[in-house]
Amino acid sequence: MRRRSGTGFLLLFLLTAYCLYLNHWKKRKGEMKAKQNISKKRNPFNCIVIILTTLYIISITSISLQAQQPISNDFSRTGECLSYTIYYKWGALMPRAGDASLSFEKQDRGFRSRLLFRTAPFFDAIFSMRDTLDCNLDHKMRIVDGQKHVMEGGDYTMDLIHFSRQDDRNRIHTKRFRNGESRIDTVEITNQISLDMIGAILYLRSTDWSKSTKERIPVRIFAGKKGIDCFFQYESSEVQKTKKGINYHTHRVSMLINESETFKNPKKAITIWLTNDANRIPVRIRMELRIGAAEVYLKSVEGLRHPLSSRTR
Repeated sequence: MRRRSGTGFLLLFLLTAYCLYLNHWKKRKGEMKAKQNISKKRNPFNCIVIILTTLYIISITSISLQAQQPISNDFSRTGECLSYTIYYKWGALMPRAGDASLSFEKQDRGFRSRLLFRTAPFFDAIFSMRDTLDCNLDHKMRIVDGQKHVMEGGDYTMDLIHFSRQDDRNRIHTKRFRNGESRIDTVEITNQISLDMIGAILYLRSTDWSKSTKERIPVRIFAGKKGIDCFFQYESSEVQKTKKGINYHTHRVSMLINESETFKNPKKAITIWLTNDANRIPVRIRMELRIGAAEVYLKSVEGLRHPLSSRTR
């Protein structure tokens, strides 16, 4: 089996986090009302945080050690944009929770993969979310940093994750600011393949699953205070149907996560269906939660690098 390392999350964890928020919105709604006035008063600090963030990114880019090994990008090109619809399934109910897009663009320092998410109108009235996640890579497709900007209810949260090398190991520096205040500032050094949420998608797409066995691939994903141990495992090839009634020949891959506080079944928390053509697009993602599940379906594609030969009626 061919392994590819050096990317930075994961649409997967973000969307999982969204559904967890929706599960507990009643509890959070009261807390948000109490915090809104405080958040508004703190808004000037957001500008300060953004300025400091810019200086931080410039400084770490100029002095950073060599990043992780590059990802071999044979699956995407500049201008690609994938659109998704997210549903929250609870028993017989399956309302639309929101919409997301995942794009890949060239920038001065290299490349950027960006995820945009917004809640559907129904959930906007309950708990509005407007989130942006960026994974920045250098010209050799080595992850440099991950950024997450989250507007949820009355809170503004910003995460910064910087990836570099130290003594032939991966060094991950994570910072978090909430409403202008520093909440997290940690450094972790590990030998494992280290990814952020968007980078996990790039990693999955960089792997040729047609040559895979059911061997587990260990990785460590960073989406908060510390990394989470995960495994990717190939399961089977099958035809998968989207909500638009389009069938795709896919490879089914599972993500096993050692985080019992988030998932009810740590042995298999997430299942991803990737097209079995050279694009390796996620056409469906299912995430098992403690209450219900999240279902993500491909809606549209633009700017693909290869013909979508996996598509069939």
